Amino acid sequence: DLLPRSPLPPSTTCTRIPLAHTTAPTPRQLSSSRSPRQQEQPVFGCRDRDPERHIHLNHRTPSYPRAHVAKMAPTYSQAFCNNRGGVGKTFMAFQTACEAARARPEKKVLVIDFSLYSDISALLMGGSARESFGAPMKGLQVTMDNTEEDTRAEGLIRDLEHAMDTDANSGGTETPAGHSIFGAYFAKKPPGGAPPAPVDLSKYMIRPSDHNAAIPSNLYLVPSAGAMSWSNTQGADTAGADDQPLWTRKGNQWWPAARKLRDALDALPADFDAVMFDTDHLAACVLTKMALAVCKAVVVPLSFDDGDFNRLFQDVTGNALFTDVMLPMNDAGYLRAKVTRMVFTKVASRSNEVTITPKGSPLPFVPPKTVMDQMDNLAQQAWAACLHDDRYRKLFAGADTLEPTAGNIVTTFLATYFTGMKLAPDLAANMSKMNGLPLCTMTSAKYKAPSGLEGSSGKDTLNALKAEVQSLVIGMFCEAYNEPLQAS
Repeated sequence: DLLPRSPLPPSTTCTRIPLAHTTAPTPRQLSSSRSPRQQEQPVFGCRDRDPERHIHLNHRTPSYPRAHVAKMAPTYSQAFCNNRGGVGKTFMAFQTACEAARARPEKKVLVIDFSLYSDISALLMGGSARESFGAPMKGLQVTMDNTEEDTRAEGLIRDLEHAMDTDANSGGTETPAGHSIFGAYFAKKPPGGAPPAPVDLSKYMIRPSDHNAAIPSNLYLVPSAGAMSWSNTQGADTAGADDQPLWTRKGNQWWPAARKLRDALDALPADFDAVMFDTDHLAACVLTKMALAVCKAVVVPLSFDDGDFNRLFQDVTGNALFTDVMLPMNDAGYLRAKVTRMVFTKVASRSNEVTITPKGSPLPFVPPKTVMDQMDNLAQQAWAACLHDDRYRKLFAGADTLEPTAGNIVTTFLATYFTGMKLAPDLAANMSKMNGLPLCTMTSAKYKAPSGLEGSSGKDTLNALKAEVQSLVIGMFCEAYNEPLQAS
């Protein structure tokens, strides 16, 4: 039942090719069993002690010598960013991370949760369902039960803050002793003193599949825990800094820590092929700036509402992702992540055929004509901003080398950077989020959420959603992620 993936020549490297210049990826045939390559990959539980196959998983597992493990910067690093909440940013990050891990079981995917709400930690660790009003999300409760502050994202930030003083990456800003731009908790020296450089990210990782069997076993998470990570760590520090929330703190004292985080990513074992950051809608938060300074690419999930779209360029709160955050970072030399994908989300669909909008944006489904026209209009506004101020154009990866398609550079721009993700049916979307079930592993079986909601989604519906997420992953990464889909 499997259609083998065409092997790449030995000398071939995977590069992202604009969809305008390729045929839209054809989803692989569905399989009711794992592929031969997947069958070769054993699933290791928490008790597995092989240091060559299993990294240190937060504080409950002892560390192992890893000097013999080959290290290499991940091929792909993506930040999911938008200054508008509710556009499906975390849902997209969750689905694409799980699909990327499923498609390449011989590689590892790392998700780092820099969102103030820690929603992706909740989804990966068991779902967003709550037992009762005011109760924590199930996945966050599981996170709290299996981690502590020293081994979550806040512990990572604190250790980066202090480890940066041990090498050349401490230059560029002045931080008073006992002060941290991240808040009071982060100003305190870590137990045992400053960690060596580069910081070992495995100390802060947990494997969600040990707690949520629906998640691929080669996906790892640096979790955070909502208020416990980002609100309870605030307050006036020992230097007497103002007691203000993390998401309102200004200045560039985060930059040395970001450089140290770059080094930490580069020191990951070579089998980590992709790293993904989830960020918050408060785009000017220093955590989002760190993700943009560390990653090579940024994916921008979009609403096709005109007002929401224009908040990327103008926001009275000072959180406009492009104008208030990325432009100043690029001007200062801090920005590493460039836009590779602008993805319209929650788009209505008439059919599942691959199509291209009238102005050139490729889509794995067919929206109503009025929706396509609106998507084209907004995408053209982004190009107009690039013409108005060349600094906006420099935020897009490879924009300097775009060639006109049939004499039209706008068509090339839309085809290279814009696509869409259709609105998932309510039942499939809610079951996915509430139970922590990625679409790529869902079946047509009946599911029940803790809230009492239950039901099943049709095979055709799930197959189309899986193919769409796969198409998005291939566009973000490369053809090596085009593997047979799991049967529904």
